[in-house]
Amino acid sequence: MVIIRIALLCLMGLWVMPSWAGLVEDWSKRPDVEGAKLSPLGNYLAVLKEIDEKRRVVVFDYPSMKYRSALVYPGDNEVGSFWWANDDRIIATIVEDFSGLESGRSYGELFAMNADGSKPKHVFGFRAGARSERLTRIPQISNEYASAYIIDYLDDDPEEILINIRYWSRGFSNVTEAAHLNIYTGKLSQKVRAPVSNSSMASDSDGNIRFAFSTNDDQDSVIHQRDLETRRWSVFSKTPYGQGGMQPLKIAEDGRIYVSYGPGDGPAGIYLLEPKTQKLEKIYQHDLVDAYLRLDRNDDIYGVEVMPDKLKFVPLDSKHPRSKLIKALAKIFPDSVPTITSGTRDNSLLVARLVNPGKTPEFYLYNSKEKKLELLFDSRPDFDDKLLANQRPVMITARDGMEMHGYLNLPAGHEAKNLPFIIVPHGGPHGPRDVWGFDWFAGILPAAGYATLQINYRGSGGYGVKYERAGHREWAKKMQDDLTDATQWAIRQGIADPERVCIFGWSYGGYATVMSISREPDLYKCAAAGAGVYDNEIQYNQADFASQTRWGKKYMDKVIGPTKQDRLLASPAHYVHKIKTPLLLVHGEEDARVPVEHLDSLLKAYKKADKK
Repeated sequence: MVIIRIALLCLMGLWVMPSWAGLVEDWSKRPDVEGAKLSPLGNYLAVLKEIDEKRRVVVFDYPSMKYRSALVYPGDNEVGSFWWANDDRIIATIVEDFSGLESGRSYGELFAMNADGSKPKHVFGFRAGARSERLTRIPQISNEYASAYIIDYLDDDPEEILINIRYWSRGFSNVTEAAHLNIYTGKLSQKVRAPVSNSSMASDSDGNIRFAFSTNDDQDSVIHQRDLETRRWSVFSKTPYGQGGMQPLKIAEDGRIYVSYGPGDGPAGIYLLEPKTQKLEKIYQHDLVDAYLRLDRNDDIYGVEVMPDKLKFVPLDSKHPRSKLIKALAKIFPDSVPTITSGTRDNSLLVARLVNPGKTPEFYLYNSKEKKLELLFDSRPDFDDKLLANQRPVMITARDGMEMHGYLNLPAGHEAKNLPFIIVPHGGPHGPRDVWGFDWFAGILPAAGYATLQINYRGSGGYGVKYERAGHREWAKKMQDDLTDATQWAIRQGIADPERVCIFGWSYGGYATVMSISREPDLYKCAAAGAGVYDNEIQYNQADFASQTRWGKKYMDKVIGPTKQDRLLASPAHYVHKIKTPLLLVHGEEDARVPVEHLDSLLKAYKKADKK
C-alpha cells in the first residue's frame, strides 16, 4: 500500500471520468513480463514475471518451454533483478516492500537457486545469517551488514562471481571492497579494498579489479586505476561536477582502454585511450547525443546506441551475431527498434526486445542454427495497443536560440490540431532525459485523448555535459522559459487549444509544474504535481542525499546556488501569490528524496497568500 497525501487547490477542476476506470486500472498495473534471459548454454529461459502482484523468476526448459521452477520470496519480499551466474544457477536481488513506499527497497542482498529449484541459498546480505525470521529455512552463512552488486560473472569459474561490497556505517564513509562470492556457499574470498570509501569498482575481461569510481567531498568525479603488478591505486582522472571527463568502459587486449569522452564538454562518444601517452582515438561520436557502448555476455563489443530522435543502433562489428540480428529485425519490423537483452555464450540464441511507441514491448527469440524467429512474450498482453499515442520527435528553439529536442504524443486517430494539451516535464532534472518509445508514465494521457509534449529542456542529460550544465542555477529561470517556449510552440503550431493547456510532472517535474504556473499564471488552465520540490531550504537540510552525504549540499550549491537567498528565489513556495491555475498535489508521506514537508510548506504558503 502506498501512503500518499492529496491536496486540491484553487477549486481544482480535474477528475477521473467513470469511463476512464478501466484505462487507469490497465495503466497502473506492472508489466506481466519485465525481462527474459537465456542461460549461457541455452538450456533454460528465465522470465521475470509478475504473478499475484509479486515479481518472481519463472524458469522454462528450452526449447520445449516446459515449466521447470520458480524463484519466489516469502512475505513482503520479491525479486528485483536476476542473472545467470553459470550454466544452471540463477542469482537474484531481493526487494522488500514497505507500506509507505511507492516501490520496494533493496538492501543489496543476493539469493541464488539452481534452474530446477534446488539448492536455494541466501548468499549475501544482512539477513543471510539471521537467527530469526529468515528469508528461507535453509541454514545460513554469516550475515554481512553491507550492500552488493555484481561486477563480473567470472565465466571461467562456475562457482564464483565478482561483487562490489559497500559496508554500512553510521557516518558518511562506507568502506568498499571487491570480492569473489561463492554462489553455492556464500563464502567471500580474494578481497580487494577500494582506495577511497563509497566507491564502485570495475574489472577487466580476466576478472581483475582495475578501476574505482567515486565522488569526493567537493563533488568531483574521481577515477582511480589499479596496477596489477604492484596492486597499488593511483588517480586516473578527477573531474569537477558539471565538466566533461573520461569514463573507462573496457580494457582492450592490447592494453588500451575504451572510454566515454565528450570533447569540449559536448556529447560523449566512444574513444580508445593509450594510458601512457594519453592519446585518444575516436571510435564513434554523434554530434547531438551521447553514445552508449554495447557488449555481449563475453564482453565483446558489437556496437553503440544513440537516441537523437528514435533509438538507433550503429554496428562497430557488423559480422557479430547481435549486429546481424538487429539489422534483420529492423527490416522485419520497420516501425520498431530491436535491442538485444540476452544471449547464449556462443550467441546462437538471442532474445530481442522490440521498442515501439505504438506497441507495448515484445520479446522475441532468434535461433541462428534453425534460422527461426519466435515471439516469446508481450510485456502487457491485456493492453489495447490501439490506445497508444502517435509519437513524433520534435525540435523546438528556445527564446535565446537554444535547440531543444523532445517528443510530441498525439492521441490515436487524432490530427495534430486544436487538441487538449499537457506538457510533461521529466524529473531529475540533471541526468535523466525523455526517450523515444513506450512510456507508461505519460502514456495514459494520450490514451485518454490529450496531446502531450515531453521536452528535454536545458539541464537534461544525454546531450553532453555542456547542455546539462546550461541548466545549473536556472531551475526557476531559463529552464522554466524552456517549458513556456515549448508550450507556446505547440499553440502557435495549432496543435494545442490555448483554452485547454495544462502541465503535469513528478519530482523535479512537480517543481517545474508549480514554478511554471507561478511564472505564467495565464498560460495553464490546470496543473498536477507529484512529489515536487517546493522549498529548496527543506531539500537542502532534509533530503536524504543532502543530509546523509557530504557532497549532497555541494551539489545543491552548484545547481541552485550557495546561499539561503539563492534557495529561496528558486523555491516555488516563494511565488504562490502569483498563482491562478487550479492545482492538484500528490505526495508520498515517507518520501526520503523529496520529504513530504515540501507539501506542507506549499500549503502553508497558499494559506499565507489567502489562496483557497
